[in-house]
Amino acid sequence: MANFPFQYFNDVSLSVVVPVYNEGAQIQENLRLLLDEVKRYFQNVEVIVISDGSTDTTNEQLKLIADENLKKIFLENNQGKGAALRKGFKEASGDFVLFIDGGMELHPREIKIFLGLMFLYESDIVIGSKRHPQSTVYYPWYRRFLSFLFQKIVHSLFRINVTDTQVGIKMFRRDVINAIMPYLESQSYGVDIEILGFAARLGYRRILEAPVRLDYFLMNKRSFIQDGLHTLRVGSLLFKETLWIWWRLRKIKQRSS
Repeated sequence: MANFPFQYFNDVSLSVVVPVYNEGAQIQENLRLLLDEVKRYFQNVEVIVISDGSTDTTNEQLKLIADENLKKIFLENNQGKGAALRKGFKEASGDFVLFIDGGMELHPREIKIFLGLMFLYESDIVIGSKRHPQSTVYYPWYRRFLSFLFQKIVHSLFRINVTDTQVGIKMFRRDVINAIMPYLESQSYGVDIEILGFAARLGYRRILEAPVRLDYFLMNKRSFIQDGLHTLRVGSLLFKETLWIWWRLRKIKQRSS
């Protein structure tokens, strides 16, 4: 991978979709890091940041950033990650579309690696995975355990050949985004599963997992008890949405059979 000719990226266009919510304290630093990284390798790149009804200083800080490669979208009310991503996908014009969580817990240096893997393996989708053998990940034991159980459920329901659906960095070919857009309805945490589930259902099964570096302890400011309760709340919502997505896919399969 180190010898991949990154200069070839000048021949493609890339859209980077960044959903954010209440990231005012670090939004300028995070977007500058992202912009500096992608502009090093891509001549034709757009970064689309969607402020999902932020109530802190995020919108004011965004308006202070002047960059010709940056497109800013402000949603009036908080609608959830799924809604923010759909808005970003609609605005995206690149040959390849990537989304990355706005907190930049995952360093944008991964973007060039993802596109290199996309070319090398002729993939439809490249996703970050905490369970990739080369990933470096630090996060609490209870999150590891619940994540393991959840991914077993996902594999059983959707038969998607991946080990981790929830990492907040994923890259797609343009035609994949065009194909799945009419089916995307999730407002919240289930959007990653919805995207992968419908992509696989439509025949886009060349999904490649890529290593990531993630230190949950650096970004988490909650106490053990607070984080445990937060994990259970988010997990229950995600489980309910997962079942809803599975039911929708099942209905579509029944109608087409």
